[in-house]
Amino acid sequence: MPHFRQNLTLRASPDTVFAALTTPRGIAGWWSDDSDVPAAVGATVRVRFDCAKKDFRIERLEPGRAVEWRCTAAYIDLPQLERRSEWVGTRLRFELAPAANGSTELAFEHEGLEPTLDCFELCRAGWQQFLGSLQRFVETGRGEPYRLASER
Repeated sequence: MPHFRQNLTLRASPDTVFAALTTPRGIAGWWSDDSDVPAAVGATVRVRFDCAKKDFRIERLEPGRAVEWRCTAAYIDLPQLERRSEWVGTRLRFELAPAANGSTELAFEHEGLEPTLDCFELCRAGWQQFLGSLQRFVETGRGEPYRLASER
């Protein structure tokens, strides 16, 4: 079954992109300003969106090359979803490769995010939005992350 994939060319170095994926400042700059981001394999990254949350075990960190997380807990607070923890067991992979003029080729895949999941269309659109935010963040320093309701 096909899972969600997206490739991007980012006008930023692989080290810059890696930092955006592995540091508190980075995650807050493109994904969610409410997160806990340790930088060690085996540790847990927590990302919150008001009443929704996701926890990921860091499976792989290769500076300038790759980041991989496995979802260990999830709650998507949307009334149209019967199963609000569908992300549990899925994997996020960010593969980075140097490209021309100091750019980076990003190959992203969310293994397990498949069309059979109730949340697929919503999450596909969300990834397209947030990967665009990642691109803007690494290229300009200003992404469009999720902001807590109290900060909007």
